Amino acid sequence: MKLNLKDNLVTVFIVLIVTFAYMMVYNHAKADLKTITLINNGKAGGSYNARTLMYKDGLEAKGYDIKYENIGKVSQAVKIFKDSTEPTIMVFSSNQVHKQNLYHDKENFLLVEYQQPMYICKINNASNKTKNLTVGHGKGYDTKLLYKILGNDIVLVPYKNSGAILKGILGGDVEAMINNQGKSLKYMKSGKGTCEVSTELPIMMATVIGKNIDVETMGEILMDVSNNKAFTDYREDRKLKRPNGSWSKQLEIVQDSETHWQ
Repeated sequence: MKLNLKDNLVTVFIVLIVTFAYMMVYNHAKADLKTITLINNGKAGGSYNARTLMYKDGLEAKGYDIKYENIGKVSQAVKIFKDSTEPTIMVFSSNQVHKQNLYHDKENFLLVEYQQPMYICKINNASNKTKNLTVGHGKGYDTKLLYKILGNDIVLVPYKNSGAILKGILGGDVEAMINNQGKSLKYMKSGKGTCEVSTELPIMMATVIGKNIDVETMGEILMDVSNNKAFTDYREDRKLKRPNGSWSKQLEIVQDSETHWQ
């Protein structure tokens, strides 16, 4: 049976309505896919880089559209973070705040990923050496604090990240290093030297900060991400612990840690 003109018009009208409704739903769903700028302030081999990439994978798995900014330098990354007008997140730590003039507060704090003591390591041939000791350390570390702890008769050698510090001491470029727990444990396994937990250097807090974002909500999302297998394996391998407590309690712990890095 042939359809008359009226029937054809009705059919066309229905098709248009269905198409329009589909486009509205599609566009709404697309708009719900949140875009977040993720700044990588670390280089390959460092903890900042490793952590950032795990957050990238975890957030993408949750359906977030990640605008990945691979900066690779903390000072430059901090400037971009401060200038950002978009939802932005970046891994950070309490031992960097004074050097970078960027402090954890209620407007930017997302979570504490883990805490760890800092270690002082020496090669076997320099185990008792205190004068003219070459010491590798991170570029962002407070040198005044290092001189206060180790004395003024040392030569400080800055490195780009924890991985580079470890390579420096393994390669014989420095006689000692100040490094995080993970890299220090690796060094001890080499048998080339010894390490001890510093009782004078404060505990370092590995954090994540954000801007132009609901910090408490994003903190909960990132907490879930940081409990996935990649992160738990990372912490277990390095014997890292994370403090318990509410978002506000974690912020309080981090801010206390900051004061000891001055």
